[in-house]
Amino acid sequence: MPSSLNAPVGGGLGDLFDLGSGVGMPAGSYVVPKTVWLPAMKAKGLEISGTFARRMGTIQMDVTFTNKAMQIMTDFAIQFNRNSFGLSPAAPLQLATPMSPNQTIEVSLPLSTVGPVMKMDPLNNLQVAVKNNIDVFYFSSLYPINILFVEDGKMERQVFLATWKDIPSDNEAQFQIKDCHLNSDAVSSKLQSNNIFTIAKRNVEGQDMLYQSMKLTNGIWILAELRIQPGSPNFTLSLKCRAPEISQFVLQSYEAMLKN
Repeated sequence: MPSSLNAPVGGGLGDLFDLGSGVGMPAGSYVVPKTVWLPAMKAKGLEISGTFARRMGTIQMDVTFTNKAMQIMTDFAIQFNRNSFGLSPAAPLQLATPMSPNQTIEVSLPLSTVGPVMKMDPLNNLQVAVKNNIDVFYFSSLYPINILFVEDGKMERQVFLATWKDIPSDNEAQFQIKDCHLNSDAVSSKLQSNNIFTIAKRNVEGQDMLYQSMKLTNGIWILAELRIQPGSPNFTLSLKCRAPEISQFVLQSYEAMLKN
């Protein structure tokens, strides 16, 4: 490693020390509660609600289908439009049909990230088509960006220092996370179970500083500095990324994980 990588970087990054694996046990990744994606009145009696999760390295779309019509439903299929991160069904939609009136069926559909890519607005927008024997129905849903955080997103300490230094300061975004009542160890543990890895921790003038990394399925790295003042419920999150438009969505994931 060139010695220049050890030079202090803004915020005292040069003094980082490696935490190794002593960050606490993972507590299970956070899953957003299901919401209604397609109301029955817009889909001739078919109601669809769902959420997204990452389990054992696999992205899953957890979907609940409810038949609120007076007739049976059969021949279900699902298709995604092109989207920002290439999300697409990794298997056909398997529903035990016929689906009787008032019946509810829950399905976990595995997703891949090798589908066609097109930048969406907002970035995490997913447009979906569901077909059955009655018609084809369309809806949009917003997925949390953390389902794209991969398991090998822990950056080496020296690489973190060099990368933080290398990414232009214009690409840095700073946010406030309010009303979070966790200490730094609990924060590290909770985030690590969602593939946000604490590379180092320092105490600067009474503040705990966590230096963290995460990597998206498309290979984009996000670097973070999280400042926690013991006893204060308000944290300061600084994010650096070569695709700064992602930062707002990363903040949303931090807030959801730390407050739930």
